[in-house]
Amino acid sequence: MSEGPKRGTSGQMAESQLSELQNMRVLLEEARGLSRNLAYHRRARLEAKIGEALDEVDRQVRELHADRG
Repeated sequence: MSEGPKRGTSGQMAESQLSELQNMRVLLEEARGLSRNLAYHRRARLEAKIGEALDEVDRQVRELHADRG
């Protein structure tokens, strides 16, 4: 029975992490949209970095889902 509260706490932490990652993804997508106003060479570099960050966020989301399942 002592695992119940622990599981609940870690579940809440996972939900919180997932929520933060989803918020981060929204912000990164917004940054990608705003980057369209930059000069081509700057935009290409920024979009590459944003793409890397989005990939990392997606990886962490998949990891959280795998840990829960």
